[in-house]
Amino acid sequence: MGVEMTNCCGFSLKHGTIIIGVVQSIIAFMFLVLAAAYAENPHELVNMSDPSIVPNMTVLKTVLIIIAVGSALQCVFSILLIFAAETNRPKLLMPWLVLNPTALAFYIVTTLIAIVYHAGLNNTIFIVGHLLFGLLIILIVCFKILCVWNYYKHLKSLNF
Repeated sequence: MGVEMTNCCGFSLKHGTIIIGVVQSIIAFMFLVLAAAYAENPHELVNMSDPSIVPNMTVLKTVLIIIAVGSALQCVFSILLIFAAETNRPKLLMPWLVLNPTALAFYIVTTLIAIVYHAGLNNTIFIVGHLLFGLLIILIVCFKILCVWNYYKHLKSLNF
């Protein structure tokens, strides 16, 4: 048995789900545009960074393309989330409910890999910053998933 919620930040679960979908679709679209632009011209990203920590251009371009594809999926599924909440269709919430926990797990693994990779060096500020920022992101994403999951269960209990 999980945590039961009846509202999301002072809003009903329906309106909280819509707000989550709107905010997340805007953020995903911004990531999509930035990742696609930098995938086209990765040298601009290298010029802004420390050249010693930048990987091979092919690897960087591949990572940026993966981020762009993930952001496109996130944008589409967030728009689908808004539509599902407006029309009370719980089955349309499922793509979002599958993608976001998967993306969260991927984020946790890559953050831990980055921390372990930089642990041998004298990068205490980097490690603490990654841990704090990562914890903040994990808490926010878990709350969003919990809100949408409870709205999904609510719709299923109403036999929609």
